[in-house]
Amino acid sequence: MKLRVKDRVGYQGIDYRVDDILDYALADRSFRLARLVARLEAAREVRYLETPTSDADGRVVVLAEIEKLDITTPPPATIYHRSESYLLRVSGAATVTTASGETRTCTLWRYRAAGDQFLQIEQWPEKVRMFAGASVHVDMLEIRPATLKNSKDDTA
Repeated sequence: MKLRVKDRVGYQGIDYRVDDILDYALADRSFRLARLVARLEAAREVRYLETPTSDADGRVVVLAEIEKLDITTPPPATIYHRSESYLLRVSGAATVTTASGETRTCTLWRYRAAGDQFLQIEQWPEKVRMFAGASVHVDMLEIRPATLKNSKDDTA
């Protein structure tokens, strides 16, 4: 699955537009998150879709930003959130490059719980961001590549 800016992604009955592609490079691994934006009435809904490097298992992670948890950085090795125990799986300094070529750095911690549930914590110089989500099968997504018609459409 190769997503590009302005592609469309249907997920859980909502039509999202790929707003940006974020490439995270850590010392021992890298991954890519597509920032998905949907306009629902007066609000915007944002999700982050981790695009897999291979289609081997047919699953992707879908994250949404959550309220800041009552923890400090660096966070502990285990976090209890919404009746689940999350264990630290990935951590380190990450260089994040956007689709437009802008590069910034953050410290990242990714946790995993039973049922393919994920937490991701990012410490940026100006703030801490927290995300939660789950692994879903790619069949739950409807990918529509940008066309000349919808690439000019900046509304999601």
